Amino acid sequence: MASDDNADKTSEKGNLPAPVEDAVTMLLGAVGDRGAVPGKGLDLAALNTLLDFAMQPAAATEKALPAKRDPGYGIFYRSQINAPLEKLLRYCYDPAIPQEAVFPASIRSSRWQPGSDIMKNGLRLWERAADQGLADAPLVLHGAEREEITPDTFSGCYYAYALNRLLILTRHEGRAVLISVSRQAEPSSVGRKGAIVGKDTDWEYVYSGVPGATTRGISWMDTYMYDSATITVFFEEQPGAGATGYALFKWVKAGWANLNVVQRKHIRSGAERFLSGFRQVLESDRLPPAETIAARTGEFDRMNEDALRTALADYSVRLAVVAKDDSILSRDDFWKIIKDGAYATHLSREELVSALLKNYMKERLGKPALGS
Repeated sequence: MASDDNADKTSEKGNLPAPVEDAVTMLLGAVGDRGAVPGKGLDLAALNTLLDFAMQPAAATEKALPAKRDPGYGIFYRSQINAPLEKLLRYCYDPAIPQEAVFPASIRSSRWQPGSDIMKNGLRLWERAADQGLADAPLVLHGAEREEITPDTFSGCYYAYALNRLLILTRHEGRAVLISVSRQAEPSSVGRKGAIVGKDTDWEYVYSGVPGATTRGISWMDTYMYDSATITVFFEEQPGAGATGYALFKWVKAGWANLNVVQRKHIRSGAERFLSGFRQVLESDRLPPAETIAARTGEFDRMNEDALRTALADYSVRLAVVAKDDSILSRDDFWKIIKDGAYATHLSREELVSALLKNYMKERLGKPALGS
């Protein structure tokens, strides 16, 4: 099961400068370690070395390749988001705004866990980014999230897992920077059959709850995300600029029977999907104010399950109409939970809230309604 673009043993070592690899090792060692702070587990010189590399123009790092690590083979990916960093921080790092509202193509649901530093009252990263003192004394936050992703574009599988998280808000070369580091705490739940309805860019997904893969030929397999690690660097392209630089280091180990079948091209494809969906949200001139999204989420959170199911009833009926003629949704594993407009009755409270929030975001951003 050797992956084609992972087979070359020289590629296991990558081609990043040794000091950059050392900085990566430091960050991956610090995530999940609440005692890791500047001077103890976090070396600021090493951090600056990584930022020097990550913040280079995309052309300079186009062929950059991180070394293979315990979480599998990895990639480096550099791009840009046409929105200011302060706006990104406002929408992505307010615990009152679930991640599925801003990352609809990749995340089904995500919630910060109790005890995470970001849950502290009055902590507003978007208001701290301009603090010049962060260059010498970065703000370091530890925490954990529970995340469930949308169906994979190849297998149709979706997974849930716990993530340890580390956020570092700092400044480098006069520019505000946020470093986000995550590492799976343990292997994911077994992969379950999901479906992408229509175009992936419409963010319409159905979740069967049935173990296995949607793709024919591997539908019987029990698959897992065994491990993953991510270092994301968001930074002002220029001091006070309206564009945000994006640099990603990512490793994934997933497959079946303890075999890792993930290729680097799969990781890159997933990264591009993630960023494309995020851009459609953050760069949209129809994006509601962050306070409005947080308030709408609060309304959903306060509703009881019966009210949530009622709110999703019309959607469930439309889904049943679409499913009749869909080659995947008409299969038994999906049809049995969709027929007669019953989809909402099979969802948990959190799943109902996430579905309603995503539908709300689609409507506000001008995405086509299901079945239109």
